[in-house]
Amino acid sequence: MPGTNVRGAEKRDIPRLAEALSLAFYDDPTMRWATREDERRLPALIDLYTCCLEDDLKWGGVTTTEDLQACAVWLPPESMLENPPPLYTLRMLPRYINWCGVAKLGRWLKFGELCEAKRPKISHHYLDFIGVHPDKQGQGYASALLHHTLKALDSRGEPAYLESSNPRNNPLYHRHGFQTTDEIHLPGGPTLWCMWRKPQNNATYNTL
Repeated sequence: MPGTNVRGAEKRDIPRLAEALSLAFYDDPTMRWATREDERRLPALIDLYTCCLEDDLKWGGVTTTEDLQACAVWLPPESMLENPPPLYTLRMLPRYINWCGVAKLGRWLKFGELCEAKRPKISHHYLDFIGVHPDKQGQGYASALLHHTLKALDSRGEPAYLESSNPRNNPLYHRHGFQTTDEIHLPGGPTLWCMWRKPQNNATYNTL
């Protein structure tokens, strides 16, 4: 499929990737629950994903397609060992409020707390998020991104973990070797599915 060739993302790609991710997650159940829903929603989401990409590029696990319409962010085991500075949450508070509004700030913090509590303690690579521009969904973009990284992890014998925030994506992850191991129930909100993937030998992938 033209456009689905995968490469590592670069700093110059961030504006276009942040926009594609914002549109991809605009109606995501968890993001609807945790972030603002007023007229400032799209700019807030763009700022959120810009921030995430700027922080995560240093780990070398951000991949994109050649047309910049899809993006995956993988974090290596060593990133989970890094403790945030003591005043990190306080420093980020204005940005959190921009993303969530004051009314949903508690939800945003709770979301992070619940996900962290469920995350496996053994060494793994973490799929922080993967998103495809709505105009390109269903065309193999997500499978191309998954295949790119999972093939490398399999060659090194390394496991992977993710939280699925939308039930329609669960079959995709299952086809790529992930198994549902637990659930996260957001208070008064949607469910996330915790998924673990053991390294596989001679794995084949359905790209549809």
